[in-house]
Amino acid sequence: MDQAMLSVVRAVEAGATTMKSVIDATGLSRLKIERALTALEKQKLLVRDGQGFRATGLPKAARPVRQCGSCNACCDILEVAGVDKPVNQLCKHWQVGTGCTIYDRRPQMCRSFVCAWLQGHLDDDWFPATSGIVVHFSQDAVNVTVDDDCPDRWREEPYFSKLAEWSLNGIRRIGNRGYATLVVSGTARFLLLGHTVVPDPTLFGTAFLPLTADTFRSWRAKSPEHLQRLHERIAEIERIRQEFGSCAIPETEDDDPRPPYRPALLRLSHHV
Repeated sequence: MDQAMLSVVRAVEAGATTMKSVIDATGLSRLKIERALTALEKQKLLVRDGQGFRATGLPKAARPVRQCGSCNACCDILEVAGVDKPVNQLCKHWQVGTGCTIYDRRPQMCRSFVCAWLQGHLDDDWFPATSGIVVHFSQDAVNVTVDDDCPDRWREEPYFSKLAEWSLNGIRRIGNRGYATLVVSGTARFLLLGHTVVPDPTLFGTAFLPLTADTFRSWRAKSPEHLQRLHERIAEIERIRQEFGSCAIPETEDDDPRPPYRPALLRLSHHV
């Protein structure tokens, strides 16, 4: 059984019953999930019917060995809109010694949620109960939520290097297979671009340009149109780099580039 099939089965066993919930739980593409579902059906390890997906049982050797155990970090650190639970506040339905008091009627988010540590993507340094970091995958992002008690833990090692690695992998993927690496720490939000940390990324997106193999210059877009202009200017910077060997990069964070880009960039770069 390959990793995609195992991830899908784990998500279904954890309560994911729809394509969307499996995508949210695994971070896999729809195509990979469909292939995994078809293979699992052929092996009679999963059933699809009118009620969704149901796992019929894994071979003992393939069954996940990790369990939540004493960890309740997802019930404490994550936001769960279905029960009006804000981020970094223990769920009102959690009781010491009992656990979730609404387990049989818990929201779909709770049913389908499987953190990256439980899926086996991270070693024991990342065990959420001790690291204070919960990592989970969605279709287009690695989502990292940090406990208020250790808000800068994600910047420490071994955590930051792994997050930077994931970020670079997401940036280097081609087309719509790419993904973002996002960190939530208290009220602060960050986007990782390799070793470059972008605070307060906007809803409209972030345009970025590589400076080294793992650092970037970035601009936060103020509108979809602004993002398009930023991308056009970056494309012109890349063309000038190829033509002249170098190109100066505008320093201002909040500048609003307007075409034509080339003359201004050439003057800034002293190529005219």
